[in-house]
Parts: sequence; structure tokens; C-alpha cells
Amino acid sequence: MVARASLTLLEVPHAVPVITRDRVKYAKPNPDLFLAAADALGRPITDSFVVGDSVWDMLAARRAQALGIGVLSGGYGREELETAGAYRSYDDPRDLLEHIDELGIRTG
Repeated sequence: MVARASLTLLEVPHAVPVITRDRVKYAKPNPDLFLAAADALGRPITDSFVVGDSVWDMLAARRAQALGIGVLSGGYGREELETAGAYRSYDDPRDLLEHIDELGIRTG
């Protein structure tokens, strides 16, 4: 599995649920990946955020009824992500983290 090498490099603990394309019937823009991830976490998808860098991510988030958050790292522009359904879009993960309060997330 290609994801295993990335997970090892990122030191993702084995206990963290990881849903890859081979675990669902349909890929994006179908919502299957995100629905399976919410299920693995034991959380309602409607209480979830989907962070993605493509219009396919945003379309799948909408179809799953999750809040889509765009990150400008996949070659798509802000307007494209927001037209596809991103609630907000950020330049990169650091920018998202610096503005996390815009998503109603409070940090301590």
C-alpha cells in the first residue's frame, strides 16, 4: 500500500484510523472515503470538517454533508475550491492553523 510509506514517514501511530481508496467502493467525488472516515472515528459526518486541495475533495465533502475546507496546495485556485463548495480556503496548512478560529474551533 502506497499510503503505508507516507504514514511511516509521518510517524502516524498505528491506532489512528486511516481510510484509503482500497477500503471503499467509490473514489471522490463520491463521498465514500469521508463517510468511512467519520464512521471509523465514531463521529457523525455532519459534525466533520473535510480539508482538501481539489475540487473533487470539495464536491465529495458536500455530498457527504461535511464542511469542506480548501487548502491551496493541489493546483486549484481559491475561486475554484470555493465554487466547488469550500466554506473557506487557505494558502497552506499553516495558514489554516493560524485562522482556525474562523471555523469555530477554539484552541486552549
